[in-house]
Amino acid sequence: MTNLVMIPAFGCDGRLYGGIAPLLPSNVLSSTVIADGVDFAACVAQVLTQAPEHFVVLGTSFGGRVALETTLAAPGRVRGLIVIGSSPGPVADPRAGLRRSERLRAGEAQQVAEEMGDMIAHMEGPNGPAARRAFIDMCATLGPDAMTRQSDALARRADLWPRLGEIGCPALMLWGVHDRFSPAADGLKMSAAIARGCYVELAGCGHFPTLEYPDETAAAIDHWMEDVGLSPKL
Repeated sequence: MTNLVMIPAFGCDGRLYGGIAPLLPSNVLSSTVIADGVDFAACVAQVLTQAPEHFVVLGTSFGGRVALETTLAAPGRVRGLIVIGSSPGPVADPRAGLRRSERLRAGEAQQVAEEMGDMIAHMEGPNGPAARRAFIDMCATLGPDAMTRQSDALARRADLWPRLGEIGCPALMLWGVHDRFSPAADGLKMSAAIARGCYVELAGCGHFPTLEYPDETAAAIDHWMEDVGLSPKL
């Protein structure tokens, strides 16, 4: 049995992965950890406390950053890494991130979610509008307090590009070609910087492949896990 721990994006919950979990092979046991610590060290501690002793970690956007930091923090426990739409770089504009946190504290969570939702999905895709709506709904459920902590962590993230060479486990970078938050080029660059890295790109897809193209996303994860020996074929 392969344990797959999935970490949702900023503002999201387990519904982000609801479309792919049933499509994964029966020898993959998936679970979701919502990371909402005040910084990424606290988020990593949340994951390691709730995760099995050994696991494959998957994360999207904010969750992808948590997954990356978890892999670096606990290489003896992480068997494989899947990053969806998340760059290892530092925040480009710290002031913008802190401004987002200020707006969340000021009661503007709905407005923040709607503005981000406009960029989340590739609206011309078959599930783009539904993905946008799902994101806004998840933000409403998670609430402004958790979103503010996540925003604070994002606004203060460090540069992890120099550390990617430390990752020895198999790693999959899965990207939507139309990702407006984290360029697909970053995913390709990450896969080249990690010794056992692999890059998969989904055409016609935005920031949330698990919502926009669940069948294709699950198939890509399944094939990769089988190829690297993390989920031997049944």
